[in-house]
Parts: sequence; C-alpha cells; structure tokens
Amino acid sequence: MAGKTRRTRRSFGALRKLPSGRYQASYLDPHGNRVNAPETFTAKTDADAWLSVQRAALETGTWKPRDNSLLFGEFAESWLTTHQIRDRSRYTYRNTYEHSVAPTFRATPIGRITSAMVRRWYAGLPQDRPAARANAYRVLAQILRAAVEEGVIPESPARIRGASTYSVKREGRALTVEELLTFAEHVPADRRLLILLGGFCALRPGEALALRRRSVDLKEHVLHVRETASNGGKTVKAVGPVKTARSVRTVHYPETLDDMIRTQLSDHAAPGAAGHLFPSPIAKDQPLSYSSFAATFRRAARAAGLEDLRPHDLRHSGLTLAAATGATTRELMDRAGHTSPATAMGYQHAVRDRDRRIADALGAAITAANTRENGDDDDK
Repeated sequence: MAGKTRRTRRSFGALRKLPSGRYQASYLDPHGNRVNAPETFTAKTDADAWLSVQRAALETGTWKPRDNSLLFGEFAESWLTTHQIRDRSRYTYRNTYEHSVAPTFRATPIGRITSAMVRRWYAGLPQDRPAARANAYRVLAQILRAAVEEGVIPESPARIRGASTYSVKREGRALTVEELLTFAEHVPADRRLLILLGGFCALRPGEALALRRRSVDLKEHVLHVRETASNGGKTVKAVGPVKTARSVRTVHYPETLDDMIRTQLSDHAAPGAAGHLFPSPIAKDQPLSYSSFAATFRRAARAAGLEDLRPHDLRHSGLTLAAATGATTRELMDRAGHTSPATAMGYQHAVRDRDRRIADALGAAITAANTRENGDDDDK
C-alpha cells in the first residue's frame, strides 16, 4: 500500500522508514513504555547510532526517563546563576539569553525541545547579525549540554554544525601615524589621550577606559594593564579583571606622549591613586562608559572623514604599527596580551626587537609627523 511505513525488526529498538523517506527510531523503556527519538533522521545510520546510545545507557544503568515537566526556563535560570564564570561573562550570557533565547524556549518543557525546533529558531535569528546569532546559539547549546550532563535530558537537540561560530566579513583598518594623530584632533581634549594610547599601545577599548593614575609610570614610560571596563549594569561592576591572564601586562608608551599624559593627570583624571584616567562625567568614581566612548568615537570618525572606522581599529592600528618597527611574534604577543601566536603573526615582520624599541620607534614617527605638519604650516 502506497505511503505505508515499514518497521525493521532488530535486537534492540525499532526503526521505521516514514513516507517522507526519513527514519523514526524508538525503543521500550524499563517500564514497557515506547520511547520515540525526539526527532526523525535523514540517514538510517544516524537512527542506529541514537538507538545504540540509548541501549548503552540502559545497560550501564545511566538511563533516565525524559523529563517533560521541567521547563527550559527553570533549568536555564538555575544554570545562569550557578555556572562558574566571571560576573561580566554571566552578565553577557544573561543578556543574550533574555533577548534571543528565552522568548522562544522559556516556557517549553526542556525534554520536548527537538532539533527541528532549534533549527527553526536559529533560522529566525537576524541574518545581518552573525555575531549575535552565534552567541545566541552558543548560550542555548551550553544550557542544553549542561542539562545532558545533569541527566535531565538524554542528549542535546542543539546539533547545528558551525552555528556557534561566524566569519568576520570586515577586516580591521590600520591607520598610519599621521591618520591616527589627525583623528585624535577631532576628539575632545579630555578624551584625546584615550585615542592615542589605544592606538599606539594597542590597548583594547575596555583596557584603555579602565586605566587609573596608578596605571601610569611616567618615569619608565609604561602603562600597567590590569583591568578592563564596560558599561556595567545592575549585576556587574563597570571595572573587572582583564580578558585573560596574558592580558595582564606592562606596555611601554612613546615618550612623546609624556606631556599629554601629565596634562590628563593634572586637568582631567579623577583624584587619588585609584582615580580613573578617563572618568565618567556623571560619576567621577567610575570610568568613562564604553557607550560614551563609542559615541565620541563615531562623531570624531565622521568629522575626520573616517566613517568606516571602528573602536577596535585602534588596537589593530597599534599592532600593525608595532609590527612595522620590526617586532617579533613573541613581542607582539606580549604587547597585545595575545594567547595565540597565530593572531600576532598576522602583524609581525619576523624581525627581533624589544618593546622599548617599539615604543621609541613609534615616538620617532610621531615627532616626524608633527615636524612635517609644522613645516607645511610655515610654508603657508
């Protein structure tokens, strides 16, 4: 009879080829109840593999019935609260969960979530925001993986290959010394140094925003990078530890920036050793927020005719300029706080040098750029 499904007899479980051509797998649990796989399978081998996992769980005593009463949102809340991560990461995870995951899955029993449901949800995420899509999928997948580890569900329905990664379409833009100096001139005086330190010292935006008076050593011409800043929130402090252990570092800055740093310390920085070098105009005991910095950055970029420039391009510029002085891979890693040589190798030119010489060379370039600019003014 056309359209009739066919069941295959086997030593454990049963396979059924559906009219659609897909395979449905099922087995009898210890209580004699038939348990169907949470989804159908394109290939018979995949259905066989699922049955093998269930059989192994039954034989080893690790099998647990599917929980159809526990809501995904209940388990997710518990995971978000107890998962061992930094407060800043927890804040980011929760924001992603609330905005992208919870609206679809919060009220669904976690045991009833299928791969088909996950695929439909993922397909509905904004196509023009690849990073947000990848982060949303990563949070969902981690929660479901934790449910598997705790025996709440037998396997995770989040099985979209490559969904947690994305390709960066836009390559970083590297400014020349002249472009960086010109760009900084379009930034308010109390934030100009922020641009130059981010660029010439290859700091991440959050690292530059978190600098304090005690972070600066004028005698040795170095910055001690120990913290990073963000917008903060109700559940996370504005300033916290840097990204990785290697991000804790000491970076030499060009000595030609000494006068500007002294002016920043005397006229704009918050008081006390712990005072922020770039304080918030609203709360002096807090650093300038990333959103305020980004707004200033966008206005300056438009004024300088650099509309495509992004805040992270300052770090990209700093590493490119450092590589041009002849810095080695290790030196670039140390200067940037990178954990992988592969990242630093994209900037370096295989010439040995020391961090002090990198800063000296950048300082000479700044002096030369200023000399050329003053010479042009004299000709006028």
